[in-house]
Amino acid sequence: MPYSHYTLETLKALIERASLAGYLYQHSNNILVLQEALNDDGSPLNNFVQHELSADQIGLQFGLQLLDNNLEFLIGVTHSNQDRGYEIGAGNLKGDQRAFNLLYAFYNFPKAFHLIHLPLAANSTQLEDAIEQQLFQLASMGFLDTAVKTNPMGEQVKWMKTFIVQAALDMKVRIQTSLL
Repeated sequence: MPYSHYTLETLKALIERASLAGYLYQHSNNILVLQEALNDDGSPLNNFVQHELSADQIGLQFGLQLLDNNLEFLIGVTHSNQDRGYEIGAGNLKGDQRAFNLLYAFYNFPKAFHLIHLPLAANSTQLEDAIEQQLFQLASMGFLDTAVKTNPMGEQVKWMKTFIVQAALDMKVRIQTSLL
């Protein structure tokens, strides 16, 4: 296990030095969440994406969980839309989901929160598979299949799914790089 020698304090110091986020939130004794995630140039990372037809919105947040000398990459995903029939407040999050409560600052209260777990050492295919199995397969995420755009080569692309996978991959690689 390439990350088994890290402590949460060491991880926090390395991530802070790499300027990956404006703030790191430590939840309990085993989770770090990147609050106000930053791009390489220090500008705020775009962590929201909205469907142009349904107004469904996805918010992404990233973190690490150190448990039993294993380091997991966490992706917190909020789903929001204009349906006022059911909204969850940050106080209703359970267990480790509570670490991700600061993402709730956008205008639509989320209707759902999903937490994706995978080893930080996972490759890009494993990351895509984890997101596919833990998020895209959910019936409530069906709207992602209707967010389609044509790329410059004339191919139909499910752009919201692509955005989620690419943002997660980029942040995972940046976190891994900060730990070298």
